[in-house]
Amino acid sequence: MIPKVGEPGSPEAAVAVIIGMQHKQESVLFIKRTERQGDPWSGQIALPGGRRSTSDRNFRETAIRETKEEVGIDLRNHELLGVLRPMFARTRRMLVAPFVFELKSQVDIRSNEEVAESFWISLSHLATVTPSRVEVDTLDGPLTTDGYVCNDRVIWGLTFRIIIALLGKQPAI
Repeated sequence: MIPKVGEPGSPEAAVAVIIGMQHKQESVLFIKRTERQGDPWSGQIALPGGRRSTSDRNFRETAIRETKEEVGIDLRNHELLGVLRPMFARTRRMLVAPFVFELKSQVDIRSNEEVAESFWISLSHLATVTPSRVEVDTLDGPLTTDGYVCNDRVIWGLTFRIIIALLGKQPAI
């Protein structure tokens, strides 16, 4: 049985919204998760991050540790700009804390086995793109929801809601 959100033992996670200069534009780093059988986030576009470990003293440490593991960026060497309001993932009843970091220097991305690819999308593009209705595959079957379509990639779900919050837009869903 999955604990209810907020109960002891309920799942918690943190993600990093990483802003860096790419092609002379402030951009956000996204990842595409590796496709794995039974993984509810398999193949989805996401932000680096993951479940909180018992060794993490707080959500910030989770975001830093998970980012280092997934894409090889040590966020301790960069600037924490702030924290967005924690949100609940619709699946697994997980509380997720989004931390916003600005890179102070160029970084090399070294993805681990959890990450199929990484890519940047400019903040200016994200600020001007209009959400659309998209159909995505989930463990429960196809789902029609709001999302961003950027370069044939669909940003939806929790990642979409985090970007909406980052940009200060009204949620479309």
